[in-house]
Amino acid sequence: MKRYERLLVCIDQPQHSGQMLAYVQAIARLSNSKELHLLHVIDVQTGEAAAPPAVGEPITAEMLRALASEQIQEAGGAAVQCAVIEGTPLLEYLRYAHDKNTDLIVIGRHCGCASPEDDEAVLARRITRKSSCSVLVLPEDYSVKADTILVPVRDSECSANALDVACGIAGLTDATVVAFDLYQVHPGYSRVGTTLEEHKALLESAARRECERLLKRVDTGGAKVQCKCAADLEGKPVSEILTALSEVSADLVVIGARGRSGAAGVLLGNVTERLIRESPLPVLAVKKKGECLGVLRALLTLAGEG
Repeated sequence: MKRYERLLVCIDQPQHSGQMLAYVQAIARLSNSKELHLLHVIDVQTGEAAAPPAVGEPITAEMLRALASEQIQEAGGAAVQCAVIEGTPLLEYLRYAHDKNTDLIVIGRHCGCASPEDDEAVLARRITRKSSCSVLVLPEDYSVKADTILVPVRDSECSANALDVACGIAGLTDATVVAFDLYQVHPGYSRVGTTLEEHKALLESAARRECERLLKRVDTGGAKVQCKCAADLEGKPVSEILTALSEVSADLVVIGARGRSGAAGVLLGNVTERLIRESPLPVLAVKKKGECLGVLRALLTLAGEG
């Protein structure tokens, strides 16, 4: 799997980055990555890092190099580069990713938050919206494994891209991919003379056909793929996805992030945004590389650099 040759890791607090770098190391090894970039941004608006380091310990490039030397031993021979720069974190992470032709940005969910209790994931969500490459958002606590990968799907290009990535990971790790098709049950079903159970059975059958059509569009590479369908009775898809994560004992969520180029930004979708905020597992938002370059150009223009 050579999809992620260049990784950008957003380092917030080096003392809390050990687990993140273990995950990054695993990705680099599986992807035969060529470059790993560790970047820390000092926010010029506050004069501090996105999240302040311990008192008396300003973050330096030397500190990041020491961290990389300690935490990254088996990255498949990837070259490791470390940098600390000043600027607006959102803009600088996006600019750096673009300049280095990054394939994947890895960021902690709490990166940029005022405290560990702040679970808004503001910076992570904004970077995922505006990035021109895929983004992996890591929660505060998780396992560095991917035995079971859940992929919320519909019969769309977005879902096909996400499923393709999940199958690529699964093919290298012997993981199981669960393609999860969530269908909505509309309250008007009784008007056509069917019971709720009859209506759900019809919708589930249609969802399974949709899932099978999607699988025919994807080269699974021999990965083990299961279809799981469920009804969304209350119009709360994120709650149903979180329940499914528990039911299948998933370790990773892979979801397609829909975007559009231009100054209007990215239509990331409420489901993906809420998963980034609420999922207890890492969330990999798969994007078609380069589709949102207009977003960065617009941001640079607004910053007076266009």
